[in-house]
Amino acid sequence: MPVYIRKNVSFTPPSIYNMQLEDDNDYLLDPDQMRDILPQPYRMINKILTGIIEDAWAILEGKENAILAEAQRVRPPRLDESIQVPIHSNATSLAESVDGRVIFVGLPNGLAAMDALSQFPLHKWEEDHAEITSIKTYLIAPDYHLITTVDDMGIARIFLFAFDHIFFIKALNENSPEGTSKTLCQKCEASNEGDYVGVSFENTGNKEIWFEAQKLPVENWIKELETIQAAISKQKDEHEKSMTDMTGQGGEAEHESQPKMSEDTKNDEVSVSVESVIEKLGTKFSHPSVVFKAKPPAQRPPAPNPSSSIASAVSKVDQGDVLGTGTNHVLGASHLESRDAMFQHKQESLLEFLPTEEEEKQIVVTFHFTNTSRMIPHGMEHSTASNKPVSVALWWSGTQHICHYSLLKTGKDIEFKPDIVWPCSDTITCSTISPCGSHMAFGLSNGNLALWDYQMGLPKAVLTVCGNGGVKELRFLDPTLFPSDPPEYPPYPVSSATFILAEYCDGTQALFDTCDGSQQIPRVIATEPENDDDIQTLIKVIPSLPELMLFVKKNGSMYIKDVGTGASLCQVHLPSTHTIQTPWSPIFALGAGGHMLYLKGEGQDVSEDGEVSDISCLFKFNLREYPILEEYWARPREKTNLIVYTTCQQRLDFLMKERLQQQAMRKPRMQKHWGQLRGELDIIQNAREIAVDTLRLSAPSSLQSIPETIKFRPSVAKVI
Repeated sequence: MPVYIRKNVSFTPPSIYNMQLEDDNDYLLDPDQMRDILPQPYRMINKILTGIIEDAWAILEGKENAILAEAQRVRPPRLDESIQVPIHSNATSLAESVDGRVIFVGLPNGLAAMDALSQFPLHKWEEDHAEITSIKTYLIAPDYHLITTVDDMGIARIFLFAFDHIFFIKALNENSPEGTSKTLCQKCEASNEGDYVGVSFENTGNKEIWFEAQKLPVENWIKELETIQAAISKQKDEHEKSMTDMTGQGGEAEHESQPKMSEDTKNDEVSVSVESVIEKLGTKFSHPSVVFKAKPPAQRPPAPNPSSSIASAVSKVDQGDVLGTGTNHVLGASHLESRDAMFQHKQESLLEFLPTEEEEKQIVVTFHFTNTSRMIPHGMEHSTASNKPVSVALWWSGTQHICHYSLLKTGKDIEFKPDIVWPCSDTITCSTISPCGSHMAFGLSNGNLALWDYQMGLPKAVLTVCGNGGVKELRFLDPTLFPSDPPEYPPYPVSSATFILAEYCDGTQALFDTCDGSQQIPRVIATEPENDDDIQTLIKVIPSLPELMLFVKKNGSMYIKDVGTGASLCQVHLPSTHTIQTPWSPIFALGAGGHMLYLKGEGQDVSEDGEVSDISCLFKFNLREYPILEEYWARPREKTNLIVYTTCQQRLDFLMKERLQQQAMRKPRMQKHWGQLRGELDIIQNAREIAVDTLRLSAPSSLQSIPETIKFRPSVAKVI
């Protein structure tokens, strides 16, 4: 049967909803399936190779994207004008004096001091195998400095620096080379004015750790230094007098022919004169005395009560009027053993999954010397405005309690219970105290921040920020950075506020204020970085520029940032041949009030023969010369105290001053009142002359029932 088909006929394509799905098994559509499926084990090999190639491609793509993002990012300007310091290239630590005049340099064999502006060497104390790794400085009197150091062998030493000379006072832990166990120092810090020093010791033999607070004889040291200074001045006067006599006898020509002494020779002569004066006077500086000793709390579970009866156990525990650490209890050994046996019986199936080896945790103490407050009665007789510490607050790593001990207790027993115990909701990770000693803040492992008014002894707030990690570091910023208006009334200052800079473990940085109230919204100045190399480690605030801070990234680059905005202003750049020692604890110091920055750079030079030489040295940066920081140097700053102490007499003076200022305003006001007094008296006189009946008829109906004595009461009140 014939079939007729029209030519040039175009059929309508099917709808997209009626199209058939492609067959994945059709090798014509997928050319990779033209080959047969590989048998084992080649199929597994092919899968592994494909995975390796894909992972390598992902790594290459990620690095390429990171390089592209780094190239597109706006970088802060560099501070490249570094000047190499010709001395102390083997410095192991740096620290500046409180007044910024002197830079103290730790060396592998002692301690040195140099001028912060001219880098001129002042004096050097040498001792073999004394590599100073930590230096703390304090100002005990004008031009008199206290220095505490710790070396790599764990020996703490105390020095005094006066009239450009270093005086060695004492080593707080001297170990005999023959002993099997040694006492090592973990931390050594003093109070603000050097009245007390706190030292943390560890015995390597029995692994015992304890804290000691020692009283420093600052007043005796000042008197002894003044005696030495008077003897040095007398010796200089005699030397100048003898030189004058010799010049007069020999003539001016002979004097001019003598070569001039260099500065090094003069400095050596001064050092020799100081040593000779000390040897001649036989001066022996006073030594510190131990005030009290504290040990870390017992590990959990606590030790049982050794008492034989319940009555004796109850008599030995605390009375319960204050919170304690839980070490003194009435639980006996038999009770704890029975509870342990019951736990072992109930959890027998799960005990096998517990770790057999316990990690050895290092116990470290953190302490702060505190001034007078309403919390501890000892020391309230002292002046409130004095900066003398009367107590110490300390806490041990891994604990949840802050213990407060009084420094004014006397007695033979130097180990006593804490006067006050502050419990926290979680493990304490860091703490700080304001320079004036009025506020104290604690960071917890859950990310919370507890703020206390230490002077009043009251908690102010519990603050938090959106962060996954615990608080890593806390510090109080200068009160001048906090925006505050002068009080309208009362006319005298009552209180002030400042910012707390909190640094979290995940890299987040936030600013809190010390105002009342816990519902605060923090100002986040740095969020969690995407790259671990961008994690910032805050190092130090520049003394003369409280709004600027030095920080170091994990990759080893140092920057200067604005704390208020969180923006990086510039990068402290070392030469390409040198790097910072470590991003967590770089060797640096700020001298001359923050005008000079000293930074240790490490580097190695490899010669053509393959010999490696150490080219490490000190670099200095003059921060005053950089244009990007001129705006901050030009800002006016007025010193503001975080806490204000106003006595009754000061308040009366402020009120009297305000009244005298308002005297000019009261005079025209009094004249106006005296001018209106005649008119008011005429109105009262006219009101008294009008008859009572006339007033009664003209008064409204609502006032007709009011007695006559009450009707005239407004006029009487006016007269009064």
